[in-house]
Amino acid sequence: MYKKAEPSEIGMWSWLLERITGVLLVFYLFVHLWSRHFAGKLAVIDATAARLQTPFFNLTLLALVLFHGLNGIRVVLIDFGLSARAQRFVFWALMVLGFVMFLAGASILK
Repeated sequence: MYKKAEPSEIGMWSWLLERITGVLLVFYLFVHLWSRHFAGKLAVIDATAARLQTPFFNLTLLALVLFHGLNGIRVVLIDFGLSARAQRFVFWALMVLGFVMFLAGASILK
């Protein structure tokens, strides 16, 4: 039967996604720095820039940054002593806010 997610389950998944988005953002940072500053040939820079400026890539990067940042805010609030019930509400409120921000960003990135 259907089982509602407990705050600990939400916390576990958000913890895992926080780590995954963090690793992906660090990877993007290294690719960005390498392609902009350390690549020797202009053709390499142009090819890398062309690959990284697709709508799919821009929207993926936007989603990663939004989730990572908003979940980070949730973690800070938990560190300040947010109750388990409030944690669940804050998680979903921030995810709705993130979705709205994603839609706004996607409309700009078109």
